[in-house]
Amino acid sequence: MTASALRRGSVFAGLLLLAAALPLAVRGAENRVIPVGGLTALPGAESPGPNLVKNPNFDAPAGDLAGWNARVGGPWSIDRGGRGGRPALRLTGAEAQSGVPQLEQTVTLEPGLYTVGGWFKADHLGTKDPRSGVRVCLDARPRFNWWHCTDVIRGTADWTQLTKGGIAVSERGPYKVAVGAYGAPDGSAWFDEISLTERRKPALEVYLLYPNFRGMLFEDRPQVVRVAVDAPQGARVRLALLEEAGGAMARERVVTGPGTAELDAAGLRGNAWLLRAEVLDAAGAATSRYPDHRIVRVPAKAREDLRYWYDERNVLYMDGKPAFVIGLYTTGGYSTTRSTYAQGENGWGITKMSEAPVNMLINYHLGRAPIPALTTYMDELASRGIRYLQTVNFYYRDDPQYKEIEYPAAREGEEALTRWVARTLSSHPGFAGFYTADERPAEMVPRAFAQRRVLAAAAPGTLTYAVLGDGLERQAPLWRDAVDVMGLDPYPVIQPAGQNDLAMVGEWTRLGQDAVKGSRPVWMVIQYFPLTGAGGWPSGRDIKTMSWMAIIEGARGLLYWSWGEKGLAWVKDPRERERKWGELVRITKEIHALEPVLLAPDAPIVTGGPAAVRVLGKRSPDGARYLFAYNTGAGAVTASWTLTAPAGAVMDLDAQAAGPKVEGTGFVATFGPYEVKRFLIR
Repeated sequence: MTASALRRGSVFAGLLLLAAALPLAVRGAENRVIPVGGLTALPGAESPGPNLVKNPNFDAPAGDLAGWNARVGGPWSIDRGGRGGRPALRLTGAEAQSGVPQLEQTVTLEPGLYTVGGWFKADHLGTKDPRSGVRVCLDARPRFNWWHCTDVIRGTADWTQLTKGGIAVSERGPYKVAVGAYGAPDGSAWFDEISLTERRKPALEVYLLYPNFRGMLFEDRPQVVRVAVDAPQGARVRLALLEEAGGAMARERVVTGPGTAELDAAGLRGNAWLLRAEVLDAAGAATSRYPDHRIVRVPAKAREDLRYWYDERNVLYMDGKPAFVIGLYTTGGYSTTRSTYAQGENGWGITKMSEAPVNMLINYHLGRAPIPALTTYMDELASRGIRYLQTVNFYYRDDPQYKEIEYPAAREGEEALTRWVARTLSSHPGFAGFYTADERPAEMVPRAFAQRRVLAAAAPGTLTYAVLGDGLERQAPLWRDAVDVMGLDPYPVIQPAGQNDLAMVGEWTRLGQDAVKGSRPVWMVIQYFPLTGAGGWPSGRDIKTMSWMAIIEGARGLLYWSWGEKGLAWVKDPRERERKWGELVRITKEIHALEPVLLAPDAPIVTGGPAAVRVLGKRSPDGARYLFAYNTGAGAVTASWTLTAPAGAVMDLDAQAAGPKVEGTGFVATFGPYEVKRFLIR
């Protein structure tokens, strides 16, 4: 979903009641001071690699544009009035061409992150069609259905450099650099120094695997510090825990990268350390260093003051109880009466919402609502067991919405605003945390990282949640230190029934899991709206399938987009709206009924089976075994599994009837396209 199409971060809404004049206060006790840790700074930007574009300046001896498989002619010419006085490629009269004028160059790329860009000049470009102009793109078609482009330049402008960075290439192969018109612009454009560069991999990367919640090493949990070390093969890396007060060496070891390494923190003096990682040369001298991680030892009792945190298996705890997250996105204005929120418009308020076992909510219209209205909102939500995430993804001075924020702290700057909102809202028992980014490019990571540090320090017992998608999903590894919980929003239903790659949900869940190396929660966003006219609303079966695909791939939570605008709120027929809501209520109740199972550790229930079938095994607290599985492909497939322990019978949970017969040491199941199956094994 494009940001321009839906812009979930928008805070504009029709307001139910103007409450700006009411005093700003939240009931409840202040958070106790609990230390937080984590990465202390992002690593510095590496210099880019060499330009992979041949003939980036469009030298054209004898009219031949070498490297671009084209010649000067038609709308293309070489103009002597280029940048710095040298020749430049000129495009004129694109609107008169039968096709879109474009030059292409094929490049072979390795997996990595790339930036495409160039210098552009325009003269009365696109005056007849204000949407048209010129740009440069990296295009993966036809191998993959994606392309990433710079902004479009139009109008009249002197030489301007445009770039598009953070483009993730996941597979080696041919890609195209395409430069030229967007639409059919009249006027003229000039091009120079087209570039495609790879982001150089740093000499050392270190990711904190455990302690995984804000660097907090709880006294009753494992007393180890575990990291993923990414360094050249065979590189020697020194890992050290330094006492934060004074810098004395507390623990040290040298490991060989890449790989996973642990430092024993048991019995160490003090309660705060800096984890330092350095690459060593042959003489033992440090040649490069990764930014430090702060590790803090926290009493187990401190968790009583952390309303929300997650454990080493990424299970969320709400007021001390483990929970599988089932959430909704919504929209709407504010009020200061609980009854208004409860009833909603035409009965579609929080009371109706609570028919489903929802325990998390994002209302991205309330990011600057008066605090008394938010307090009342959270009062009503909390009475139904629903926690609230506040939208703060526009708390930046250069965001157009920032000037609309009426909180006094906003006048002191974005950091002061962020800190004040965190301290103010986190005193409410129904407040879970912050929605910090929605389909934003990697260029936002430094700002989101800085914001998260302020939020974590001001409100330790909360969470930050950010969602990636709209072509940016493969940037997920760049975001892993900027969020507590990562989300992705695959929306595969774009064609008529039977023509959609529903397994996209499972694939994107794996992208998130791989990005955080399985050491942070991933809460997936499930399509609950019509993205295209051809696809229409996802069917109830599709919604159930997508939900369980995400669960099978390790999601610890699901949020459905959307109860509000563009989604359920825009269904005009009352009966149809009830029907669609009823489908989601049934699906989420099924999931919630299995919550103890889903929160249990993963277990090896079967072995074997085809690669096309993905499985998740669980052993419930009562000893029962569960197997959840789905077919990743558009064709039927049969799975033959061997049980890891004897069983007498298999029950099909969806049919609520006997499932495949156990024969010998295993059983066989046949899957239709993208089918999910859920089995209880006894």
